[in-house]
This record gives sequence, structure tokens and C-alpha cells, in this order.
Amino acid sequence: MPRRRRRNRRRSSRGSSVRVTRTKGSGASKTTSYRTGGISITGVGPTGRVAGRRLTVRATVWAQGGGLSKNDIRLYFDGSEKTRFHYDQASGQLSYYVGRALSPGTHEVRIEVEAASSDNQGQLSGTARKRWTFTVVRR
Repeated sequence: MPRRRRRNRRRSSRGSSVRVTRTKGSGASKTTSYRTGGISITGVGPTGRVAGRRLTVRATVWAQGGGLSKNDIRLYFDGSEKTRFHYDQASGQLSYYVGRALSPGTHEVRIEVEAASSDNQGQLSGTARKRWTFTVVRR
């Protein structure tokens, strides 16, 4: 039986970058670096069928090279935007406590990230969207 190779997945603090140089009519030029490599939304939950009625929505929202803030993230629960969620920039962990008993049935979560920020390594720009549902069942 052949052995499976394990792949290490690590977040790199260095993403790809693109340098754009603009030359004005007078010959002066300006170079701007844009980091690419994207924004990821992973580790979402809850998913599937859940029995609890008071839940916490969780996800990992990460931009290669960092630089995301809570202001870059929009969280929607059952179609309504929620602003009272927690986001830890260092770990990328997002959490939202629903705070009310959920009715049995299907519920939808949507996260949208749009980043446009600058730091000493260049500008981070990009978008990401993730949508998922889960179903609350009666105990």
C-alpha cells in the first residue's frame, strides 16, 4: 500500500506582489507595490444539522501578509448585517454570538471581505465572499 505524503500548509507572511510604475508626462514616475495572494475565509461553523439553539458563528478570515481589520469585514446573519462581532487580527478568528434562541430550520451566514489598506510593504487589496447554511433541529 503506497504511503500518503503529508503536505504542510502554513500561512506565509510573504505573499506575491506586483509593482506598478506610473510615468507622468514630465518624466516623473511613481511606483506602488500591491500584495496579492488573496484573502481566505475558512473554518466556518456551525454547518450541517445542529441541536443547540443559542449558537456562536465562527470563521477564520485571513489576508496573506496580514493587514485586515474588523472594518474590512461584513457579517450577515439571515440576511441582516451584524456589527457586534469579534475579530482578532493576530489570529484571524471571527466570532459572532447570536444571542437569541434560534427557531428550528435553516439559517444563512454570509461573510464579505473587502480590503484596501497600506503599510510599509505595499498596499493590500482584494475581496472574498463566503456563504453557508446550517439547520437547527429540535432536540
